[in-house]
Amino acid sequence: MTQNLKFSHKILLAASLVVIAAFSLFTLYNDYLQRNAIRSDLEHELESLGQVTASNIQNWLSGRILLVENVAQSIDETSTPDSLVKTLESKVLTSTFDFTYLGAADGSFTMRPDEQMPEGYDPRTRPWYKDAMSAGGSMLTEPYVDAATSQLIITIATPAGSSGVVGGDLSLDTLVQIINSLDFDGIGYAFLLSADGKILVHPNKDLVMKTLKEVYPQNTPTVSAGVTEAELDGVERILTFTPVKGLPSVN
Repeated sequence: MTQNLKFSHKILLAASLVVIAAFSLFTLYNDYLQRNAIRSDLEHELESLGQVTASNIQNWLSGRILLVENVAQSIDETSTPDSLVKTLESKVLTSTFDFTYLGAADGSFTMRPDEQMPEGYDPRTRPWYKDAMSAGGSMLTEPYVDAATSQLIITIATPAGSSGVVGGDLSLDTLVQIINSLDFDGIGYAFLLSADGKILVHPNKDLVMKTLKEVYPQNTPTVSAGVTEAELDGVERILTFTPVKGLPSVN
């Protein structure tokens, strides 16, 4: 009888160990499934937010590009000093751009609001003028230091026929506000970069004009579709890139 009890205890113990082991494996497997589900949901959410962000940026910039193109066409068709000033002083321009201007083919420069330019300033030597003329159409510059304000800006520029090049300046602060207005529920943020990996707009101004290689020296992410991981400040980050389509010079 004693031996039978001992044997039955062994069976019970073995059965208990099997149950415990099976339960532990089930818990680990369930945890694995939950982690994968959470990761999948997060990736899907990031991709969706990326598409929304790209669409918002595209719509916001496209409207301003169209506005500069309309101004260029108007100036080319009615190129007189009075009509030029009247056009540049229009409320829609002054409320949309920090500065709007015409860099004329003869080297003269008319801007509103009016600002004192450096002595000897020739718009034809500026990158925005050269690039627009070279492209033969609208273009969007990378951030640069504005000669009038010494602040980082981007310029939308488009040729105005034989009159020269029309430009509209947008401060980086404005773009940052647009990007930061997107709701990531505190889990992340959006930023804008060029196709070659240079950061153009970022909530952290210290990172503007740096490359992804400089910001993420380890496991540098590539600018491509899909989700990737990289380390920043000792913390693993999940990144996804979505192209901003339909804009000149920026992706």
